[in-house]
Amino acid sequence: KESSTADSARFSPAEEEAFRQLSRRPDVYNILYRSIAPSISGSYTHDIKKAILCLLFGGSRKRLPDGMRLRGDINVLLLGDPSMAKSQFL
Repeated sequence: KESSTADSARFSPAEEEAFRQLSRRPDVYNILYRSIAPSISGSYTHDIKKAILCLLFGGSRKRLPDGMRLRGDINVLLLGDPSMAKSQFL
């Protein structure tokens, strides 16, 4: 059986505890969206970063007949003027 990335991901107990602490914070959404493309700034980027965050954590799982689980596809359409860092978000 081939090992997928999810099967081979291992976290130390300290990392797991850090994830738990982060999940308990009331501002976790703000922390996570600000961590997406931090080098791209501007007030226009806040909604774009929030949408990308929702796409990363969203999606529906697919279970194949052989039992393999897949994450749903991420689809995004970014429209805007030239030089607005659309390509850098992808």
